[in-house]
Amino acid sequence: MKKILTALPLAFLAACASHPSGSSNDAAGTAAAAGDSSGWQALRAKYMDCVKQKADDNLSAKGQSKDVANAALAACQSDLDAMHDSFRTYLDGQMSSSHGKNSARQAAERVTTDTREKARAYLVRYVERERYAARQP
Repeated sequence: MKKILTALPLAFLAACASHPSGSSNDAAGTAAAAGDSSGWQALRAKYMDCVKQKADDNLSAKGQSKDVANAALAACQSDLDAMHDSFRTYLDGQMSSSHGKNSARQAAERVTTDTREKARAYLVRYVERERYAARQP
C-alpha cells in the first residue's frame, strides 16, 4: 500500500514532465485569442457609434423616441451583423466539439440580441434627453 501511495505522485510527475510546455506557443495563442476577441469588440463599439450617429441625425424627425431609435437600429443592421459574424468566428475558434460549436452559435445569437436591446434602451432615453435639452432656453 505504501508503495502505491509513493508511486502515484511519481507517476503524475512523470506524466507532466513528458509533455512539452510550449510556453512560447501558449503565449502566441493567447495573444492571437486576445486579438480575435478585440476584433468583435471593436465592431460592437462601431455599431454603438453608428446607432448614436443615426439617432443624432434624426433628432428633429417627427415621431416618438422609440421610432427614432428603431430607425437608427435598422440603419446600422449591417454593422450588427458584422459584429455577430466576428463574435461567432471568435467563439468557433475556441470550441472543438460539435456541442461547443452549437453553444458558440447560441452565445453569438444572445450577444447580438443583447447588444441590439441595450442599444435600443439607450437610444430611446438619449433621444428623449436630447429633445428635452433642445427645447430648453
